[in-house]
Amino acid sequence: MPVVTLAHDRDFAGWRNAARSLALKGVAPADVEWRIGLPASEARPPGDAIFHVPRAFIDLARSAIQSDDPERFSLLYALLVRVRDEPGLVEAGKDPLVARLRAIADAPAGNKSETGALFGAMANPRARIGGNAQAAWEAVRADAMSCTRCHLYQCGTQTVFGEGPVDAPLMFVGEQPGDQEDLAGRPFVGPAGQLWNRAMGDAGIDRSQAYVTNAVKHFKFERRGKRRIHQKPEAPEIQACHYWLDQEQAILKPVITVALGATAARSLFGRVVTISATRGKAHVMESGGEAWVTVHPSFLLRVRDDREAEYARFVEDLVRVKKRLKELT
Repeated sequence: MPVVTLAHDRDFAGWRNAARSLALKGVAPADVEWRIGLPASEARPPGDAIFHVPRAFIDLARSAIQSDDPERFSLLYALLVRVRDEPGLVEAGKDPLVARLRAIADAPAGNKSETGALFGAMANPRARIGGNAQAAWEAVRADAMSCTRCHLYQCGTQTVFGEGPVDAPLMFVGEQPGDQEDLAGRPFVGPAGQLWNRAMGDAGIDRSQAYVTNAVKHFKFERRGKRRIHQKPEAPEIQACHYWLDQEQAILKPVITVALGATAARSLFGRVVTISATRGKAHVMESGGEAWVTVHPSFLLRVRDDREAEYARFVEDLVRVKKRLKELT
């Protein structure tokens, strides 16, 4: 019997990834055991398989998982298996299983997590995040420390997870930790991070009030003598590590997520995008909230001509984000 271990009791991302994989393998709902917070040795099906389901099912699943009903994970998986063959099942609303899950999803607020819906609509005020979210974040971070989802765990010194307040409405996503971040175990502490700190100050944004992380959590490099030279992450590495970014976003529910560079933007949007085509404007995310795209601060370190102008443009991007955040909150 497959055993799926979820990181915490509101782990929508973990449930979704495992459910996709199990459904594609044809595993029957009755043959799956769902567990929460058990040792890392328990089996967790890979989450790299993707198939499309109706948006109505996704909305129902996101809300139902916020309930405390002990059967929600297994019931949702049973519905997922059926929805693949009956795409209109949820919209029809007449099926007993759908009705039961709607009742679970619509349970009184006291029966749901303090964090509210994992992916709230932009039109609604952002739910208050408290101790439950902090505990969930700590559980996910602890799990990430022993991550082996791709080969990069063999390269870096350690997993470099995100940091910042779990109630931060603003999240920044970079590419991957560099040499100094890998050694320190903290994101954005090297030369690019110092330049980013300066730009944040010039834009009037307090770093301590924002959450910062990377699309890839391990340092990818090649050795040249005693030096470790940065190598750009490839698609499979970005995809494997998206599991962690997905959970960070699910816990924080940021109002705005800023992608610093093309790798971060690719991770957020799930496809290759160009900075020039996406920079300086809001993009509504499927998970809720807005995404903004700008350059990675390491780009500014490599610029030879018009460095001051490029830096000023970067600060302008951050100022726009600050202004938009004020409008939304």
